[in-house]
Order: sequence, then C-alpha cells, then structure tokens
Amino acid sequence: MGFSGVLGLPDVFGDLDYPRRNGMPLYGTLTTMPLPDLLQCLCNARVTGTLRVERNRVSKSIRLHKGMIVGCSSDDPAQRIGHFLLSRGQITEEQLREALQLQEVGGQHLGMLLVELGALSPEQLSVNLEAQAEETIHSLFDWDDAVFRFQESENDPASAFPVSLRVEDVLLRGLQRYDEMRRIREVFNDPGIVLETTEKKPPTVVAENGMGRKLWELVDGERTVAEILLQVHGSEYVVTKFLFELHRSGLVRIACVKPIATHPGVSEKPGSEEANEPPASATTEASAEEQTFEELLTELDPDIDLPAVAPVEQEDRTAKTTEAAVGEVPVDSPADAKETDRVSVEDSGSHPLEHNLEKARRFMIDSEFEKALDVLDRLCREQPGDESLRRLTAEAEAAFIEKAYRHYLPPSKILSLTRTMDGLKTENLSPSEFFLLSRIDETWDVKSIIQIAPLRESETLRTLKRLRENGLIELKDP
Repeated sequence: MGFSGVLGLPDVFGDLDYPRRNGMPLYGTLTTMPLPDLLQCLCNARVTGTLRVERNRVSKSIRLHKGMIVGCSSDDPAQRIGHFLLSRGQITEEQLREALQLQEVGGQHLGMLLVELGALSPEQLSVNLEAQAEETIHSLFDWDDAVFRFQESENDPASAFPVSLRVEDVLLRGLQRYDEMRRIREVFNDPGIVLETTEKKPPTVVAENGMGRKLWELVDGERTVAEILLQVHGSEYVVTKFLFELHRSGLVRIACVKPIATHPGVSEKPGSEEANEPPASATTEASAEEQTFEELLTELDPDIDLPAVAPVEQEDRTAKTTEAAVGEVPVDSPADAKETDRVSVEDSGSHPLEHNLEKARRFMIDSEFEKALDVLDRLCREQPGDESLRRLTAEAEAAFIEKAYRHYLPPSKILSLTRTMDGLKTENLSPSEFFLLSRIDETWDVKSIIQIAPLRESETLRTLKRLRENGLIELKDP
C-alpha cells in the first residue's frame, strides 16, 4: 500500500498532522512514495520521530526532530562507524578489533572507545559521525524497492553524538549522487569487472594520499570491483566514483569481466562490451584532472592536506570433508542438493508467506538453521517489512550463530590457510571469500576475523564454514 493509502488522504502532502492525532505510524513503499518526497513531507510537517527503511534484511533508521535530521543508523556492518572510519583511513583493522573487544566488555560507544585508545580525536569523531550519517542516508536513494515506516515519538531518545542536517541539503546532495551513480554504472555495470592500469602515470595527489594509493595498488588486473570494495571497507559510491575517474582519465582500463557470486551493495547489471574502452573524455587536461582527484581524495580521507575545493558531486569446487585440525570440532559436509534451492514463493499456493514461514519453522525444529535462512532470505527480498518474517529471521540467525560457534568455528580457534593465497588463485572465490581468506594470517582467531569483516556475523560464519568444508582453511589451537 502506498503512502497516501495509509493516510487515507487524496494528497499525501496535505496533512502530516495525522499521526499526531491518533499515534498511528505511516508506512508504505519507496516505489509509491520516493524517498525525496517522503523526507520533504516529514520536513515540511516538522515532525519528530524515526523513519525506518528496510530492504533485503538491511534496515536503516533516520531520526528527526522538528523536521531536522538529528541521527542515523544502519544494521549493515559496512556502514557502521568502525568500518566507515576504516574506509576513510582514520583507523586500522587492529585498532577496530581492539575497540570492539573492549566494547563487548563495557558496552560503550565504539567511537568513544576509539578516542580513548588515541586512534582519533573527539573532533575527528564528530566530523566522521556526521559524514557517516550523510552517507547512510544518501545510500537510500538507490532503494526504490524498499519499505518504510515512520513512527512519531516526542520522546525520541537523544543520541550520544547528535548531528544536525537540513533535509533540503541532504536531498540536494543525494539527488546529485544518484545521477552520478547512474552515469558511473553505465561503465561499471558488473561487479565482476576487473581493472588494470595503463601506461599513463597517476596525478601526484593520488600517490601521496594513503587511501588513494591503496586503491591504485588494488587495481592489479586480477581483483574485481566487488573485491576492491570489500578490501577497503568502502562505500560503493566513493570507491566506484574514484575508480570511474581513473577510468575516465585513461589511467585504468577494463581488462575483463569475471563471473562472480553476487555481493550486497554492488550493482548486478549485466556486463557490456561497450564499457571496455575509456570514453572520449579521457583526454582531460592535467590541471583539471589533478583537481578532480583532490576532490575525490578529500571524500576518501577528510584529513588530507589539500587546497579547499568546493564539493562536487564458480569452476565448481568439489566439497571435501576435511580432517579437523582440532579433533573436537566436527566438519559438516555441504548439503547435496539444497532442497531450499527449489523453493519459490510461487509454488506454495494461495498463502505463500505463511507456507514458507512454516517451512522455515520446520527446518528450525530439525536444527537445519542454514536451510531455514535460505528460505527466509528469499522471503525477506520479496516481502520486506513483514514483522513476523523479521522476528523469525532474527531467531534463525541467532540459532545458527550459536550452533556455528559451538560446533564448527569456536571463536578462540586460530584460522589457518591450507594453501598460499597464490595457490588459491585457481579457485573461483566470491568477493566475500577472497576478503576473509586475505585476512587469515595464523595469528587472528575466529572472533577477530568476524569483528573486522564488513559483513553480517551470520554471513561471515557461513562463508568461513563453507571454506573449511571445502578444505581451504583449518582450525588450530591458540
């Protein structure tokens, strides 16, 4: 049901005092009520409350106070403050891991712990929290198939680190970014695109900036765009915009397109041969090119000392049952042909949601939590926002995590590769698998790897479990 259908009004802009009168939430889809219109409505009505937007099991919340944006959060690990700071070169993975371990004990805000550890100053934290809020909101402009729910609350809890953003400014920047991403995706239209450098030398500013240099070095003729995104913990917009400018300027070219497993946050559009050659604008003047990269690197790293510039916008693997490195930890063989692979919402009669929820419940009763999650993941994509589905998914996810730590991947065990990274190049690895394998150095334990991965905990555990079942990693005692 669209926004106006919920309000029961002919004009959705006509009367947002409705929730004040009866306390009812507003809800609908971004297909029928685009995000810019929705935010403008809430701003004009000067409401106070929380707008929650959900898609594919990811939920993002925007807190408003009298029409101003005062806070923002996301349960997408890649958009939490720790990974956001990593993506901007503000902290290291080791500092993030240390802060997360302290947070588990004391429950303090991660940002404050990083300040106490000396990883960044309070001023840097404040600037980055505001930038993180903007990034989270701007990423919603791609979510045209999401559901939303606004709940008014005059007693909305105050954030320890409030921000203050005008909706008009957020909308202007968000729409600019949306247009830019459309242009970028005309070239970077497949997550499997592999870039390689040309003979042209990059601007000096790229080599002098830590994050710019790291991205340049990751363009090696082997890594896909999806893999580069994971390696730098970066936002799709900032990283792909930087890579796009390298491509537009003739500094890199598309070497090939690899078939890879789909990863959240990366465009799934099919490849195109026309994207293989840099556009005619690659002959950019050197001075303009230098300025363009200065602007981009400021987005990557806010502390870079640059002149002020006005902001612009799978060869199949045979599953093997390996002998555990520690005898008390069993290894499950992968399911032969997953029954859930054949389940669709359409095959379940007149009540597809209830039918499949019941199917997931039966899997959970049998402790087949991964099969339950396979069913629920598909339902979450097709029925976002359903409360009963959300609760059951959270229950299945928690049950799988508990079982995984107990039976397959004890958190204190050390992970070890069974082959070198060079020896793994023949494997058809997904971006998530490649990222996790690249972080295994025989010193970090299972819990540490999970803490620094920009993935959901259950997704990381399922990936590590699969890697172990396929004989690519093993467990060792600390």
